[in-house]
Amino acid sequence: MKYFSYIFFLTLSIAVFANETVTLNDDEIENVGIKVSEIKLVTESLTNKFPAKVTIPNMSQRVISAPQDGIVEIMLVAEGDYVTAGQVLSQMNSPQLLTNQNYYLQALSALSQAEQEMERDKSLFKEGIIAERRYRQSQTLFQKNKTEVAMYRKSLELAGMDINAINLLNKTRALNSHLTIKANSSGVVMKQFATAGQRLTAAEPLYKIAQLSPLWLEIHVPLDTANQVKTKDRLIVCNKAIEGYVIAVGREVHEADQGVLVRAEVNQKTEQLTPGEFLEVCFIQQSTGDQFEVPRSAVFRHEGNSAVFVKTAEGFMHKNIEIVKDNGAKLIIKGDLSIQESIVTAGTATLKAAWLGMGGE
Repeated sequence: MKYFSYIFFLTLSIAVFANETVTLNDDEIENVGIKVSEIKLVTESLTNKFPAKVTIPNMSQRVISAPQDGIVEIMLVAEGDYVTAGQVLSQMNSPQLLTNQNYYLQALSALSQAEQEMERDKSLFKEGIIAERRYRQSQTLFQKNKTEVAMYRKSLELAGMDINAINLLNKTRALNSHLTIKANSSGVVMKQFATAGQRLTAAEPLYKIAQLSPLWLEIHVPLDTANQVKTKDRLIVCNKAIEGYVIAVGREVHEADQGVLVRAEVNQKTEQLTPGEFLEVCFIQQSTGDQFEVPRSAVFRHEGNSAVFVKTAEGFMHKNIEIVKDNGAKLIIKGDLSIQESIVTAGTATLKAAWLGMGGE
């Protein structure tokens, strides 16, 4: 009853000008709990929220495969581990590697013999003992054997033997069936495909390794919205203040939801995102004309219109506005306002009641 009595007292004590300005003295403003603040000009606004999935860019993913047929002896890292380029990931025992080493050593021997024959024929040709054709044949055989050595050496490198291991094989000619598999780039182990003791064939996967920065956001948006999105448009991950930018807009409407895929890239704060995670994003749009951000408590409805109370030298005057975007606790509005003005952010309902009591239309 005390509150309504005060409203009655307030409606009797206020003055109303022709422009419907409500005047209150300082005591009345304090008692009613009216608070004002400056309005904030915004040059950007956010669209509605859209679902997005965090994914790893294609160029950031690597699959480490078995280079040869063999049996896994040990797996040295597991899912979730961070690895560096050149780090040993696994060891295998591969009988096939013995065969490749044997071919390589045979090719080396053939190359050595071909080189000796070529040098001998070269000397004989210079002395005029043999024809040039004979010398050219020995040169051709030497080049052929040299190519075979390079081919078998490359097969050993692909099998996981580094230059030191191959040089040791050249020197000792001792065959070794043990394979060491190393990471070819730094990153996080996303998945482990094999276990110790498992028999694998060449090219079967062992690990999947990925770099987790940058990351992609795959967003499904309605077709009408997708038509307004362009590459390099900015967006923000809701509730995390993480910004990204559009790198691709799909050209196919998905049958399930009639949406279009928009792909964005995020380069900052990627440690706060997890591949496979679903979240919500908003596109950042440039504002057209002057728009302002105000608290929801500043806006009221009257006769189908949205309005705010603006503080003037004479008191408080209502102005109709248009709500451009509803961001929950904050609203983006536009209307006949300026950043030099202050609006009522608390006590709006009481001020509206007093205004209506004195003839507000």
